[in-house]
Amino acid sequence: MSKDFHRVESAGRIRGAAPGSAISRRNVFKFAGAGALAVGVGSVLAACGGGGGAAGTQGPKAAGALARPTPFVVGSSSGDNFLIDAINVAQNQFSLFNLEVPKLIYPQSGVQGLQMVSAGAIDGAAMDTMGAMLAFAKSQNGKRPVIVGMRMPVNTYNLIVGPGNWPGENASFVEKMASLKGKTIGVTAIGAGTDNILNLALEAAGMERDDITVLGVGQLSAAIAQMKNDRLDAYVGFTFGAGLSVATQVGGRMLIDFSAAGTPQLLSDLQVCPLVMREDKVEANQDTADAWLAAQWEAKTWITDNRAAAAQLLNEGTFNNEAPEDAARTIDFMVDRVFPKVGPNWKVTRSGIEHAAEVMDRLGMLEKGAVHYEDIVPPFARV
Repeated sequence: MSKDFHRVESAGRIRGAAPGSAISRRNVFKFAGAGALAVGVGSVLAACGGGGGAAGTQGPKAAGALARPTPFVVGSSSGDNFLIDAINVAQNQFSLFNLEVPKLIYPQSGVQGLQMVSAGAIDGAAMDTMGAMLAFAKSQNGKRPVIVGMRMPVNTYNLIVGPGNWPGENASFVEKMASLKGKTIGVTAIGAGTDNILNLALEAAGMERDDITVLGVGQLSAAIAQMKNDRLDAYVGFTFGAGLSVATQVGGRMLIDFSAAGTPQLLSDLQVCPLVMREDKVEANQDTADAWLAAQWEAKTWITDNRAAAAQLLNEGTFNNEAPEDAARTIDFMVDRVFPKVGPNWKVTRSGIEHAAEVMDRLGMLEKGAVHYEDIVPPFARV
């Protein structure tokens, strides 16, 4: 088993952390540390074996808790879009709903994560909207990923550049994109959410894929190393905090925030981080889906009520305790710009799915009408 798996702590190791308390730097994920790498379904399941559980029969349960302890495998990733998973673990919130989540599992990319959902190796995870819709269209009935919630109903992607002569903050979106011509840009994987966003940004700026060179570089630690060694000029960050982290590490900056004013609506209106489960598991166990959604709502509430402690957790576990200002900015982004747009109990809007379908059609990824709102969003998750 890879030594990287030891970075994924059992839930019991950091449970019950009080607001403002110090939390071990060996947290459930690190930007610079890359997290655990899932090299295959078999190895991931082996990594899950043993260890403590986040749920049990002891202690009071929340309203909506499952009747008995229920194993549930949560897929996660590096970044603030996945901080909710870390807080669920740190605050022992899975236990409140009788969910047994001994460890968080880290796929190498969103593509692999969706494959693991379809294979039954992951029960629930936050994924990429367009990736989930594409996987739904290509998977077998029953094994398709369905969207049971929308964790991030904004476009949290961004474009990070290294040191150099780049357009200023007040430059237009088109000017900023044009500065990338002839440059090498990193994405997590070809065909992953970062790659799709890059294609959309090129289309919105009137550019072609051939105007740049695209490299699939994996998780953030690899991107940082490549940028430091001058093999990458820019990198597509998949979360606001991920972008800040890369920029800080390489001495660069965030050239484009795809949710900011001045970004074409085609990009800024994208909702990028749905909560997915496998179709047959949702149909057979809606109560389990409800419990998972409720646990995440507990974490959202905790972040809102404990900004400083949430920033501390993000800084110590994600920024390697070296970027308190970036961590604080990231929590403010979540609480002030993202959470106000979150629907009750993570409900999924029709407009969010239909906009993603329009974007995919424009990019030639999936013909419009191939996946409808009613197809991919179960009734209980709809607005």
